[in-house]
Amino acid sequence: MIRAVSFAAVVFAIAAVVPAAAFGAAQPTGVVVYAGPNLQAPPPGTPRQADALFFYPKVATVHVGDTVTWQFRGFHTVTFAGGKRPYPFIGPVGGKQPVTKDAAGQPFWWSGAAPLLAVSPLSLLLQGASTISSPSQVRSSLLLRILTSTEKKPPAAYLLTFTKAGTYRYQCAVHTGMRGVVRVLPSSATVPDATAQEHQGTIELQHTIADVKQLNKQHPTAKSTVLVGAGHNATGAEITSFFPGRLSIGVGDTVTFRNADQTDIHTVTFGPEKLRARIEKNFIAPKGKQLLLEPLGGFSSESPKSGIVSYDGTLHGNGYLNSGILSPRGAPAQAGPQVFRVTFTKAGTYHFECVIHEHMDGTVVVR
Repeated sequence: MIRAVSFAAVVFAIAAVVPAAAFGAAQPTGVVVYAGPNLQAPPPGTPRQADALFFYPKVATVHVGDTVTWQFRGFHTVTFAGGKRPYPFIGPVGGKQPVTKDAAGQPFWWSGAAPLLAVSPLSLLLQGASTISSPSQVRSSLLLRILTSTEKKPPAAYLLTFTKAGTYRYQCAVHTGMRGVVRVLPSSATVPDATAQEHQGTIELQHTIADVKQLNKQHPTAKSTVLVGAGHNATGAEITSFFPGRLSIGVGDTVTFRNADQTDIHTVTFGPEKLRARIEKNFIAPKGKQLLLEPLGGFSSESPKSGIVSYDGTLHGNGYLNSGILSPRGAPAQAGPQVFRVTFTKAGTYHFECVIHEHMDGTVVVR
């Protein structure tokens, strides 16, 4: 259930501005919380594309002065947003997208017009001290610890000491539905010991695994519909697959691609395999001291005013067609579209993928 992020091994110049101590090999102390599943391999009966976007345990209880240690098992942050809500993950950084033409020599609608988008420094870099005394304070664990990790050098733990009683709520800046709580009680109060809290996390992981198995059975109820991913915030269960992975339709039929995942964003991207692979590899890529979003992956290939797109495999001179980022199911309307509709006007076999998640592939066969 632990999947490598395609750009997780990137090391870039911005790392030079982060103190070396931020990447120190801290040893777990007190209560340990896992950001993602503490598993070495997918459990029996779960698909390869499963993941768990959850903090285990979701609620940690400590005394004033205690330290909570987060161990990372995925592409996550530990972020106490304070008053910065919604907490930014990707946003404009000044400037416009470079002029970019498609394979037919025509500029894309966003070319030279849409803003440059990058991972926010508030998510990328360490925020605040190693202690926290109020739920209104901002603390974040440094996404760079994930981006600079390798199989031989896993992400360093994040430690935070709580100096005043209160209820401290936090989230993953990348997956906003992934939320946790730290309850800080006076020293005179009774709290569960670390073993009991670890056991609670194990129970929650079992619930996630059970939900993954249920999600893997899902299928669309509407004709000519493809569900894009599957996931529940309540358990953190996620499957980065298309349902169905192969759809057969007739010429002139319209396919509705709908994000069915509460936990994550996705794309639906058609075009030559080499182009799709390049977009996936560079979906978020370093440029100077920034991590920029690849516009060919992040933006829709067609103007947002286009409505249903007609597709015969030759669009933009090479068959490139992209939904842009589809927001999680249940997200507010201002977060962006959750549905992408395509009318297929020519017989053929058309391959597509999500360029955010590795091995999330699908096929439409038009007869």
